[in-house]
Amino acid sequence: MMRLINLERNKIVNICDQACFFSLCVVAFFLPASKGAIESFSIAAIVFYFVRKFISFESAPKTPMNLTLYIYLAICVISIFMSSNLKISARTFFAKTLQDVAFFFVVIETLNTKRRFKNILYILLLSSFVLGIDGIYQYFTRVDFIRHRPRIFEERIYASFATPNSFGCYLAMVLPFLLALGFFKFRLKAAKLIYFGLFVLLFICLLLTVSRGAWFAFIGSVLFLSIWIHGLGVFFLILGIVMVVIQPFCHPFIRERLANFFIFSDTSSMDRKFIWQAGWKMFVSSPWIGVGLGTFMFNFKEFIAADYKYTAAYAHNCYLQMASEIGVIGLLAFLSILAVFFYHGIKTLKSQERTFHWYILLASLAGILGYCVQMGVDTILYSLDLGMLFWLVLGMGVAAMRNMDAKNRNDLKPSASM
Repeated sequence: MMRLINLERNKIVNICDQACFFSLCVVAFFLPASKGAIESFSIAAIVFYFVRKFISFESAPKTPMNLTLYIYLAICVISIFMSSNLKISARTFFAKTLQDVAFFFVVIETLNTKRRFKNILYILLLSSFVLGIDGIYQYFTRVDFIRHRPRIFEERIYASFATPNSFGCYLAMVLPFLLALGFFKFRLKAAKLIYFGLFVLLFICLLLTVSRGAWFAFIGSVLFLSIWIHGLGVFFLILGIVMVVIQPFCHPFIRERLANFFIFSDTSSMDRKFIWQAGWKMFVSSPWIGVGLGTFMFNFKEFIAADYKYTAAYAHNCYLQMASEIGVIGLLAFLSILAVFFYHGIKTLKSQERTFHWYILLASLAGILGYCVQMGVDTILYSLDLGMLFWLVLGMGVAAMRNMDAKNRNDLKPSASM
């Protein structure tokens, strides 16, 4: 009887595990196109994950980031009770913060084999290919074919995303995987040509977004990748020279943005200046624990200049918004999550051989680094799609580390003949 119960339990655990992976694949594919699918299937993945953990009597997976994640969640909970609007803060915690962290744990435990990693990577790249074609289509027709959005930003593309900056962020997160895995030794030689072709498509789209924040993010990712893959440094030096040569032939808006790359006098930059001033005042009003999780827009009018003519906005700087909402203590807790990830990730890169999981970890680190760069000028962490992309890539990096550690432990086990 006990054996039968265990068999049924294992069957349910396996079904939940398969459902988790399927849900992750759906999220990865629909990240650029459907917030409804992202929300529904991320929640489904979390539900199946907790059912599996409950039935199998398993505790939370052990990772180097657990302590920092728990501290971050605890500070967010405290922020709810210190908030200027308890209802908004509570809703933000349960519907956003807690869901994101739970999704992260789903990713690191579900991506537990090389085959699953390859499958979700192929799905992510297939989605990015469709999106790249959509971006080029939008450039010529002024309408994207995925969501049929009219082209509001005349000189820029954004495909199925709401803004060019969001599209640029997505591209800057995907491109490091193409660059890193382009140096992995695949059995199929044509794979590298496919990766290179997709890189060219997405890189052109990145240029056409004319998103300076995404460009900075991509440069940061490439510099990090070049530390580990020296051939990339040479490739992008040549690419930089080519960009200088072809600049006079580029679209006038791209040419103007490239020529004034470090000059921030345009309308959007000046608008950010007003918002950042308000965000700083908000932070100073309650520097330690903040004005409350998720309440930046709620408190915005109280701190913005009287002559500001637009409605309430996000901070356009994730670090400033975090400091305003959950204080310097909460910001440091979030930064500690990133610090632990980079510390253990770089340590693993130095000590492990260059396997498939090694390149996945490298790409994840590069993507998160670029994301951190763009967080300084955009609100990407606070959007559903790009926020979920952050936790997905972060989870992929940690899962790659766990898989490498598991392989090393298995390799160290004595054989049965001994």
